[in-house]
Amino acid sequence: MLIGQHLSLHDPPMPDKIGLIDTVMSPYSIVNEAVEDARHICMRQYGSSPDIQMFGSEKLQCAYVPDHLHHMIFELVKNSLRAVSERYMDSDSDAPAIKIVIAEGNEDITIKVSDEGGGIARSGLPKIWTYLYSTASSPLLQLTEDDIQNAPAVLAGYGYGLPLCRLYARYFGGELQVISMEGYGTDAYLHLSKLGTSEEPLP
Repeated sequence: MLIGQHLSLHDPPMPDKIGLIDTVMSPYSIVNEAVEDARHICMRQYGSSPDIQMFGSEKLQCAYVPDHLHHMIFELVKNSLRAVSERYMDSDSDAPAIKIVIAEGNEDITIKVSDEGGGIARSGLPKIWTYLYSTASSPLLQLTEDDIQNAPAVLAGYGYGLPLCRLYARYFGGELQVISMEGYGTDAYLHLSKLGTSEEPLP
């Protein structure tokens, strides 16, 4: 982050930008872009994609790093798309839509990603924050060394998505929480701090 910010500050100046930080970023727009990117991968893997409904103000703005927000939402939506797609793959029922809610509070902007993909067992919840843990098979096992260099993005399998998302969120004073109901679905809450009082979380 620090290296990227330093290099970006030497680029030609852009309105409302301070290096990597967009001072008038629209969370709704970034979330929408991440949703489309995730659905594209889902379509490529399963041939179809569950609908996604978005709720929240398109006029909401805040200072944040757009690339970080895109990455976090992209990972959360990918997880939901996979869960819903696989649960309803052989079902006669239509897959329920994934719901994304963007809400502004006094301290945070919170983004909730809610799905009905069957949820996670309570015993498995602590493992989702472990690097390299994944319920999907690793895509690397199906690739040769030459293929890895040009491999396209996949829906799941590397095992670093959620831990890295939480790391990104906490870096700027936010948080990522996952609450799951096994047999029904999962809600992920991404909190973005808007107070500007956070310090870099150094070890």
